[in-house]
Amino acid sequence: MRLPFAATSALLLVALTGCQRPIGQPAVQPQYYVVTAAIEPDSTDISASRVADLIAPYSVQLEDAMNRVVAEVALPLVKAQPESPLGNWTADLLLAAARDLFPDYEVAFAVQNYGGLRISEIGPGPLRVYNLYELMPFDNELVLVEVTGSELTEFVSHILAEGGWPVSEGLAATRRGTTVEIMVGGQPVVDDRIYYLAVPDYVANGGNDSEMLTEKRQIPSGRMIRDLLIDYAAKANGPISVKSNGSRIKILD
Repeated sequence: MRLPFAATSALLLVALTGCQRPIGQPAVQPQYYVVTAAIEPDSTDISASRVADLIAPYSVQLEDAMNRVVAEVALPLVKAQPESPLGNWTADLLLAAARDLFPDYEVAFAVQNYGGLRISEIGPGPLRVYNLYELMPFDNELVLVEVTGSELTEFVSHILAEGGWPVSEGLAATRRGTTVEIMVGGQPVVDDRIYYLAVPDYVANGGNDSEMLTEKRQIPSGRMIRDLLIDYAAKANGPISVKSNGSRIKILD
């Protein structure tokens, strides 16, 4: 599957601006033009034609980059709650990345907010870079958050109340009515112990009603989650085959 010109044009704009964050209200508001392959050389829309001419030299290179195969998917990676193959796979990649990026910390587990995964399924076949851009279009940084055991319990209880988010191995959480049971690394949570969780900076800063994490110590990685997913998906030993057996998140209401 090849990306259409319009899609590559849009992704070029993402690639050129995606790693930069706004630092204030721009003094001049941009004007947007629709740039597609349908623009003719003699188009009366001079501005759109100029933009098309500007992008054209980069479109082939961008298309090749976005269509690069990073792995093969054997079984469908489906998104669902409370636990799913796509969620487990994503969170496990983030855990692997966090343990490499933060060798001086004991990373308990990784979490990705459910709404942050923007597609419902990655089907069997070649896994391409653009699939991961579609999955994670946001410039979220992976960070560590330092919490106590009691704060960890509050955060995981919130995840359970939300119907379940993608979590990595290392966490097993069950809700039965109003009772919550949490195990980290196969052990009960100790309220006054310090734990390090790998999460998107959006969540660490209170996104998705995770206010309990705000003002907690953060250790930045300097790496965008999307880029880490691309890098660590490429490390797969053979076709990706992920199953979900409900061992991480259980909701028994």
